[in-house]
Amino acid sequence: MKKTMILSALFALITLNGAWAEQTLEQRVTALENDALSIPSGVFLNGEFEMRYDPETIDSDIDSRAEFILGLENEIDNEIINWGGASARFDSYYALDRTKDNTIVEKQMGIGTGLGRIYFGETDAQRLGFAKTSKISVPLIITESQSRIDHNEKVVLTFGGWDNNNEFDFDTYRLSRDLPIGGVIGYDAESETAYVGATASVMGYFDVSYMQIGNKDNVTKSGNNQQGYSIGGSTHRWGVPMIWGVEVWDDKNTGTYTKDNRLDYGVLYSVTDELAVSYHRLENDDLGFDGNHYGAVYTVDAGHGNKLEMGVYLHDREQTNIGTGAKTVADDNILATVKYKF
Repeated sequence: MKKTMILSALFALITLNGAWAEQTLEQRVTALENDALSIPSGVFLNGEFEMRYDPETIDSDIDSRAEFILGLENEIDNEIINWGGASARFDSYYALDRTKDNTIVEKQMGIGTGLGRIYFGETDAQRLGFAKTSKISVPLIITESQSRIDHNEKVVLTFGGWDNNNEFDFDTYRLSRDLPIGGVIGYDAESETAYVGATASVMGYFDVSYMQIGNKDNVTKSGNNQQGYSIGGSTHRWGVPMIWGVEVWDDKNTGTYTKDNRLDYGVLYSVTDELAVSYHRLENDDLGFDGNHYGAVYTVDAGHGNKLEMGVYLHDREQTNIGTGAKTVADDNILATVKYKF
C-alpha cells in the first residue's frame, strides 16, 4: 500500500512537470501573474529603508532605519461625503519623539466633502502649505509642545483649492489653477490649542504662506502666539531647474539668547534628472544653532515606482549657548545616506 502511494505521487509529479514544460513562456508568465499576491483597491503601502552615516548620532556612526506607512483610501459616491481614508506609520527611528521608536505612530483618518476635508487623530495636516524651503538633511529643532509639524491628537479642516494628496502626505502640496488659495484650521482639544494657516499662489510664480498657533481664545491676535511666514517658488518656467524658499518663524520664546526669529532659506538645483545639489542656511533655531548645510543627492529609478536615493551632506555650524550666550564653532560634520523608497 505504501509503495503504491509513493508511485502514485511520483506519477502525479511527473505529469504536472510535463504539463508545465509544454506551456509556452508567455503562458507561464501569465500563470504566475494570476497567482501573484495583489493589493486590494484603495490600500497603499509607502515607506523607505535607510542606511545612514552620521558621526553626531546618539547611537553609533552608522544606523539602519525603516519606516512603513500603511493606509487605505477610496472615493465615495455620496451626496455629502466624497472621500474617506485612514493611515498609520511604523518607524524604527521616530525623530520627532525618540521614545516612540519601533512603535505605530501618526494614526489618523480623513473624510472629504464638497467643502473640504476633515482630518483627525495624530495628524500633521495643520502644516499643509507650510513646506517650501529645501530642508534636505537639515535638522528641524523644535522645543515647543505645539508646533507646525507636531502630530498631537487634533482635528484639522482643510478647504479651498488644495489638490489633495490621498495618502496623507502633507510634506508637499499643490494648489489648483482655478482656485489658487487654500486654508487650514486645526484644534487640539487636550491643550486647547488652535492652528490657522493660509497659502496662495501668485500667478504661478511663487507661493506665500502664513501660519499661527495659539490659544483658542486669542488665535487671531499676535500676543504670545507662534506665527510664521514663508515664500517659495520654482524657476523651471525660465529654463532654470531650481526651487527656492524662505521661511521666518517666531515661537515667541523671548529668552535672552533665543528671542530672535528662526530663519531658513535655501535652494535646490537639478543638475540632471538624477542629480540635485542643495544649499540651506539656518539661523537661530531653538537650541541656538546657525549654519550652512550643503547637499548632493543622486536618485535612480528602481522600477515599479520605487527609487534608490544616495546623498552626501556637509554641515557647517556654530552654536550660541541659550543659557550663557557663549559661542561654540563645531567641526564640519559630513553625513551620508542610502535610501530605498517605495
